[in-house]
Amino acid sequence: MSNENRQFIKWIQSFDYRLLKNKDDLEINFIVPMFRYLSYPESCGSYTKNIESIYIYYSHAEVIKQNAETSLIIAIYIEPNSHDFLEAIERARFYSTYLKPLFFLVTNGYHVKVFKHFIYHKEELIFDKSVDSLKNASIATDFYNNFNFNAVKDIDKNTANILKYTQYSLIEKSLRRYNLQEIVANTDFRPATFREGNRLTVVKPKVVIECNLPKALGEGNCQIQFSSVILRGLKVSLNHQYILGKLMTGLNTRPEWGCRSFLKQLDDNAFEVNLGQITVILSDLETADLCLCIDVVCQEYKKAIINFEDVLETWDFEFIQFLDVRGINLFSVDAKLWQLMYNFANEFNYAQGKSEWHLFQQEDISIRISRGIRDHAFILPKPVNYLSILPNGTINVIYEINDVHLQSLDKGELSTWQQNIGPRGTWTAKYTQQWLLNQFIPKVVDYYSHQYSLSEEELLNNIVVNSNERSPIIEIHDIKELIIYLTDIQSWLEDYTKNILSTLLRAYYRAFTNLVRNTDSSIEGMDYIIRNLSLIEANNTKDGIKSNFQKWNFKDVIYYLDAQVGRINNYQYESSFNAVLITRIFIWIIQHGKISFSQAQLNAAKQALLPLWEQSRFEIRHVYPNS
Repeated sequence: MSNENRQFIKWIQSFDYRLLKNKDDLEINFIVPMFRYLSYPESCGSYTKNIESIYIYYSHAEVIKQNAETSLIIAIYIEPNSHDFLEAIERARFYSTYLKPLFFLVTNGYHVKVFKHFIYHKEELIFDKSVDSLKNASIATDFYNNFNFNAVKDIDKNTANILKYTQYSLIEKSLRRYNLQEIVANTDFRPATFREGNRLTVVKPKVVIECNLPKALGEGNCQIQFSSVILRGLKVSLNHQYILGKLMTGLNTRPEWGCRSFLKQLDDNAFEVNLGQITVILSDLETADLCLCIDVVCQEYKKAIINFEDVLETWDFEFIQFLDVRGINLFSVDAKLWQLMYNFANEFNYAQGKSEWHLFQQEDISIRISRGIRDHAFILPKPVNYLSILPNGTINVIYEINDVHLQSLDKGELSTWQQNIGPRGTWTAKYTQQWLLNQFIPKVVDYYSHQYSLSEEELLNNIVVNSNERSPIIEIHDIKELIIYLTDIQSWLEDYTKNILSTLLRAYYRAFTNLVRNTDSSIEGMDYIIRNLSLIEANNTKDGIKSNFQKWNFKDVIYYLDAQVGRINNYQYESSFNAVLITRIFIWIIQHGKISFSQAQLNAAKQALLPLWEQSRFEIRHVYPNS
């Protein structure tokens, strides 16, 4: 027996819990000396009395290294006369979720409970005795050997979270009794959702997903684990492309609805699940938990991408990725003009003058718009092809998504980063494009046209801007301006999975049916409309309806569209092919019909169209290229 062990036994045997009148007494006379006699250095402890009565001990004395990787044990103490251990245990669980200690201890000075913490499983109570019982030398020795600083510090956290022995023992006994329900219940994860910076973890009883969310249009990834005995130890890693291309569609739908492309139902109780290079067979409960985890992760994943595009106003531009550069194609110029732009930026380095045009920083091949303290934008040249390096070649002007966009994100300061967007801070893609076209390039051409014999008209005429001019949905007053958005939705639906969630379409069906309701019956192309309606009916085999389309007029068309509005309200999911056909009909009627509509009907249609189109825009831009 070591001298430290003897000192611990001597102290605990001399301890008199009758001296404990309040939490301060408990801290001074029990918590602090107990950990001191367990050989925990004072410098390795952290005390948060102003928030909770809690001590946290780490394996490192340096404060900068005291984190979830180095936390060893959390101690929470309650009033000596209190027996409300449940509340204290719940608080310990909360802290353990983020600090990830090996153990947590709860005591009132009369009784000590020590739990082994598991990251996803329910904690295990491994010591539950009165302080009086610790006066027994054998029990005190075991307590010291199990929980002293050196013993706890040497535990490998990576292996400490494997299934505990008591669970293995229970599984073995249960298998002998064929009590499968008990087996499942005792291997389940403990449900939780928590986020640390850019890392999101979602835990359901059967599945856990740990996800690194994307930053600044960069790539994220995730890892999936299962709690079942059969799949325990399997870790499925999925990259950014798979998350977007396969997991992102069919969110918030049940597995059996056929809206998720990575699932294939085998029978009522089993699904074949394709996860990257791995295919597994999951039960209905496991599949449901997997889908619930994916829903949470993908919503946050999608939100991160949309937020960045919104803030930097990049939606109207083409993505470009080359030579480890991620950027946005703003427009193209000929090689001669780009060289002049680059020369001007080098000549007007911010360190060499104080004029309004001294706002560039020297770079190798790019133009860095900066006054030294703050970077506004990074502009790169991308030759269209190998001939672009010639004087008459063409250069794409790229707005680079540079590390400057990530600095605040890396620190978890998303709101601060957003507040820095603007003319005096980080420039958006749209602002940068307009500044280059309307201010910088005219200045460059004017500046050098006096020095060289250059054709100003030729230089400016060779600028090609990919125009994506369309009225925002909310500002549309001419009903025909809706057609371009409906065409986008049709293209999106044509490549969608077999089924789509009905709630996405209900308002859309209803609002546009009302919008085209009062269309002149002399509309041309009734045969086209009828043909699409007949395809809808043929596809709706479960409705068992047979219509005589040959005698139909436009009034019958509206009646049938009303029936589709009623039908979709009664179903959880809709055939994406049906949605394509109905969208075709809306487009045809708006394009060829004389429609009498009210402002209220138009506003309702725009309101219903906006979220659907925004989803189609996101998936066409980010999901379909990866599917």
